[in-house]
Amino acid sequence: MKWALLALMTSIVLIYIPTCVLAGDYLDGAKSQYLLNIQELLYNDRFNGADSLARVMIEEYPDDPAGYLFRAITLVTVMFDREENLNPEQFNRLIDTTVTKALSIRDTASNCTRAWMCLFLGHAEAYRSLWESRYGSLVSAVKMGRRARKEYERGLACDSSLYDLYFGLGLYNYWKSAKAGFLRWIGLIHNDKDKGITQLHLAADSSFISQESAYSALIWIGLDRGQYDSVIAGCREMRKKYPDGKALLWPLARAYYEKKDFPNAVKTFELLRERIACDPGNYFNLIECDYYLYRCSEKLSMKREADGIAGRMQQYYGQIPKEIRKKQRLKIALLRRAART
Repeated sequence: MKWALLALMTSIVLIYIPTCVLAGDYLDGAKSQYLLNIQELLYNDRFNGADSLARVMIEEYPDDPAGYLFRAITLVTVMFDREENLNPEQFNRLIDTTVTKALSIRDTASNCTRAWMCLFLGHAEAYRSLWESRYGSLVSAVKMGRRARKEYERGLACDSSLYDLYFGLGLYNYWKSAKAGFLRWIGLIHNDKDKGITQLHLAADSSFISQESAYSALIWIGLDRGQYDSVIAGCREMRKKYPDGKALLWPLARAYYEKKDFPNAVKTFELLRERIACDPGNYFNLIECDYYLYRCSEKLSMKREADGIAGRMQQYYGQIPKEIRKKQRLKIALLRRAART
């Protein structure tokens, strides 16, 4: 599981409304409600419902990019949830349509509406960049990430009150710095981690549709920075609103594990495993859970439980696709070796 990618789940809570929205320049009440409802469904793993609602939005607003974008977001969220490249052609068609529709509106729109179109264009590039980083070309992913940043910056130049743009910028600035490694060390890429965190806090405090996304992003950044107590507190709070989704269980389980709170790590990974086992897909995430559950049982000196966890893989090993066996070969090897001892 590439934990950082899950940080791009979408937001739902409406607290602050930019002045352009109050003026009715772009979002009316019906459009905003569609977006809020779609995102709530996504956070609770109601993927079919989110896709259906996005389709309804497209029917009602066929010339607006938002419905197409959120159908694409739903598709890529399912891909990351299942660790599987599903419907890539459809995903790219929806992104292409989003770009076409947004550019058509932006060319003749007011500054406020242009800012929203820049937001959608930036998200289109950002989500395609994420797809490329997982299933395509890393070089393409970097180029698309930079194009996304330019769209967000262009949007702020049009309307600086649209704080949702800071969500995209914050993610870009933190993760390009966090993953730059040697290039950052020798000065070819600036270390903008703190800048990215500040931008995400702005989005969390004052954006329209990106508050929960920004909170979620800060949770994943906390995990990356080893701030495990903060991650645990943030996940617990968000799970009160979204008890049915898995996305918040992953950082919670990892934070408990890294903090060496193995009893709570076991409880959380078992909950994840229970939900994944209902529809294991390509078994990547089931292997992930069993690996960490085995490690936790080892740390707790629970040999019988550890042996039982290792043995569970025998029930599904023959169904694991060859590609996943290759990706998870070290964890599979450990579990199979433990099951034989």
